Amino acid sequence: MNKTIGIEDFCRLLGTKKDRFPKECKQLVRDYDFTYSQLSKEERDNTLLRVIHKLNGELELSGQHRQQCWEDGWSENLNEFIKADYDLNKLVPKFVKLNEVIRYNGDYIQPNSAKFESQFVSVLRTFIIYHFFSDLDNVYEYGCGTAHNLVEFFRHYPDKDYYGLDWASSSQRIIKLLRVQLGMNIFGQHFNLYSPDKNFKIKENSGVITVGALEQMGESFMDFLDYLLEQKPSLCVHMETTYELYDQNNLFDYLSVKYLEKRGYLKGFLKRLKEFESEGKILIQGTHRTFGSLFHDGYTILVWKTL
Repeated sequence: MNKTIGIEDFCRLLGTKKDRFPKECKQLVRDYDFTYSQLSKEERDNTLLRVIHKLNGELELSGQHRQQCWEDGWSENLNEFIKADYDLNKLVPKFVKLNEVIRYNGDYIQPNSAKFESQFVSVLRTFIIYHFFSDLDNVYEYGCGTAHNLVEFFRHYPDKDYYGLDWASSSQRIIKLLRVQLGMNIFGQHFNLYSPDKNFKIKENSGVITVGALEQMGESFMDFLDYLLEQKPSLCVHMETTYELYDQNNLFDYLSVKYLEKRGYLKGFLKRLKEFESEGKILIQGTHRTFGSLFHDGYTILVWKTL
């Protein structure tokens, strides 16, 4: 029996009321196919076995040593972008899987649409754009990759200035083409999250966003976090996997925790933010666990600001 994720469900996930849910988000929810089916017992058991077998196999550890992998990945998008005469659809990262089981509401579900994951993210990103960034003049995305998120920001607010920061040169080449060929006021900048350039300043009335970038840093995020505290942006929004929010007494979550640990994904970030909050340095404005792909919930939204 098919179920669907509607406007009320998105509001619940994002901790907002229906009348404060942007009309642009409501339209997306109406336009996209968010129908799904619950897995049968046999299907759920098979999914759990897939995850367990993956955990028992070899998994590549994230970290600084993978810089060339990201350079190569964004270069692939860059080449396709050029060959397709600057078709923005070619900027979607290759790691977004189609027709895959999804983690939602504490269980696995099977979406009916192959584009379920990317369209779910589109609703979340649009909410972030209107709910958190509408009154800010500048947006900085750290670990921006192909800059596809900043392209979406630009579509909604073309009068703001956008800065895409990444350690891959192919990322800056994409951004230059967006500006020169398509007239988007997006500016590229080389930036290593592991070794932040403190001379690169964030302008006043600016917001910071990361999407799946801190995930790769494991427990090596402190230099970047200190950089943000020194720069004092008006707001920081992260859409990342968040280790501390998983319930390790629950098998569904426990397997995700083991996956994060084996991949060396983000761990301790929320804990450190809470310590800074207790010291009166920042204010955490919200944590919203939304949904995830097969192995973990990579789209939890975390919002904070400096004091």
